[in-house]
Amino acid sequence: MPEGPLIRTEDLRVYFPVRKLFRTIGHVRAVDGVSLAVNRNETVALVGESGSGKTTFGRALLGLVRPTSGRILFDGTDIASMGEKELRLIRRRMGIVFQDPYASLNPTFTVYRIVEEPLVVNKIGTKEERREMVMKALEEVKLTPPEFFASKYPHMLSGGQRQRVAIARAIITRPAFVVADEPVSMLDASIRVEILLLFREIQKRHGVSFLYITHDLATAKYFSDRIAIMYAGKVVEEGPTRAVLSEPLHPYTQALIEAIPDPDPMNRFKMREVVPGQPPSLLNPPSGCRFHPRCPYFMKGKCEVAEPPLYDLGDGRKVACYLMEERAGNR
Repeated sequence: MPEGPLIRTEDLRVYFPVRKLFRTIGHVRAVDGVSLAVNRNETVALVGESGSGKTTFGRALLGLVRPTSGRILFDGTDIASMGEKELRLIRRRMGIVFQDPYASLNPTFTVYRIVEEPLVVNKIGTKEERREMVMKALEEVKLTPPEFFASKYPHMLSGGQRQRVAIARAIITRPAFVVADEPVSMLDASIRVEILLLFREIQKRHGVSFLYITHDLATAKYFSDRIAIMYAGKVVEEGPTRAVLSEPLHPYTQALIEAIPDPDPMNRFKMREVVPGQPPSLLNPPSGCRFHPRCPYFMKGKCEVAEPPLYDLGDGRKVACYLMEERAGNR
């Protein structure tokens, strides 16, 4: 097996122009200098509020959104500047599972045609071989007997079954890397664990690497090996999932964990800490640390002046906060 991460980004930036009267008046900095790696057979959770740039980052890795600058290295090859023809060959080794199982499936296609489509587009196999691959994929996502589900249309399935169809479509080309974008957020709580267990089984069987995009720290803890916390287009903390969630070091990560509801009925009257203010505009983000207008540890003359680096604290922990400057220096 080749060494190094399966996919990694270097200072990746994705800006979207904002126009008024046919004139560009600024750019939305959806992803603004993110360097992140996903190792082979690993799940990395990308966590943050809505609008933090998580989905844009995931789509950029698949070539669905073109980066403004930076590099995306897939198996050592920079795909950020590839042409569409070259990128199509790389995409055979990638897959995506979207958030909404109701909108991500073509309602006029049967389940068989939905799952077969990536094979047809990529010209993989004969008609008979494709049929065998489709049936095997449906069995793998626990839609059995596959013949029963193959002839159905999306409207005839439950939400959990639709998402299983979407997963079968994502894995049918045997990808090495899959972006799972909020794949369980629209499903009943009872179904969520089943879908995450299914991802685990697929990973164990085929060695797939996952980028798991979510705002739910509970499922991130359950499913991921490492976690990256994203705020306003930037990664502010990264590390092994259990280490980050048991000892959050960035004030934003601390606030996210503090805001999780406590299931203990004895604590039902306890007031939870809520981060004051709103996430910044990505069209005109604050200077320095983007979290500083909401940070309880704000240091005047420092936090708003220069953007903190992502300090390497060892053991895989990285934190973009000046509070970690001394700790990083003492390593």
